[in-house]
Amino acid sequence: MGLDHLIDSAYYQYMNSLSITRPLVDAILTGEGDTARIDEECKKLRQVCQMEDFERKQGQKKLICDVSPSVGRYLDLNKEVGAFSWLSAKPYRHLGFELNHQEFTDAIALRYGFPILNLLSQCICGKENSPDHALSCGNGGFTIMRHNEVRDALAEAASHAGLKAVETEKVLLPCDNHNLPHTANTAPITRMDVYGVGLWGRLQKTYIDVKIFHPEAQSYKKKPIRSLYKYHESCKKKNYNRRVVAVEQGGFSPFVMETLGGLAPEADRIVRTLAGRISVKHSGTTYIEAVSFLRTRIRFALLRSTLVALRGSRRKIASIDLGEVDLNLVGVGV
Repeated sequence: MGLDHLIDSAYYQYMNSLSITRPLVDAILTGEGDTARIDEECKKLRQVCQMEDFERKQGQKKLICDVSPSVGRYLDLNKEVGAFSWLSAKPYRHLGFELNHQEFTDAIALRYGFPILNLLSQCICGKENSPDHALSCGNGGFTIMRHNEVRDALAEAASHAGLKAVETEKVLLPCDNHNLPHTANTAPITRMDVYGVGLWGRLQKTYIDVKIFHPEAQSYKKKPIRSLYKYHESCKKKNYNRRVVAVEQGGFSPFVMETLGGLAPEADRIVRTLAGRISVKHSGTTYIEAVSFLRTRIRFALLRSTLVALRGSRRKIASIDLGEVDLNLVGVGV
């Protein structure tokens, strides 16, 4: 599953520790005080341990190079910040950290690019269905749903961190009288996914817009994940940064994620900043605990909505138009 075997790694680190500290222990037991010789021996042993660790990592890299390009791609994606946080989470139902058997099986299959069992062969859009298509197709509203799940989890985190005036879908001020770049979004009604005061500085307004993309979509498959992060962050800034700075007198931050859970650099910076504020606000919570929780919370929000998109029906159920029904008459005579 891509996780280190902790028993083996703990024994390896323990033996290294014994080797490095052995000269010092022997000196203490024998009463010898030649510190220069002890330091030299410790230095040599430390270099040996570092070389062994380097060779072990090189072996891991060679193993990755020996697999097929598609498997190697997934292994690279799974190493991204935040992508693996759901695997080590305790299944707390009240936090939404629980998956049933099929959801867990599908999540593992998505993680490594394995075939998804019993998936519909054709999408309602007419194209051949596959996990990659299911996570990219706009029919059914699933791409909007996963975007909104991440948005709400981020707004919740901002509120826990003590940001003021937190809200979602905040409408920006009109920009008719401002000379903005041609790439800027100048629509009369433009909304930001998350708004809050105090993230980057005292009374500083921050506007965050969320972007979720699937790195295995046809147009992205051959591009490095880092370049995809940079591309989507750049697009968001071209659309909104100048308008937010010039009109709103605030700061803009893109929150970019990929469907396997990886966080783009600016998204991770937002999470780490929120975690720092949570650790200060709640004295019993450490920074590491706060970072781990926020990454897991956001990752599960994305994961659960992604799993729904994988198997959810995209076909609309035919029904009457409630807009043409007088609901006051419903139930009359009952």
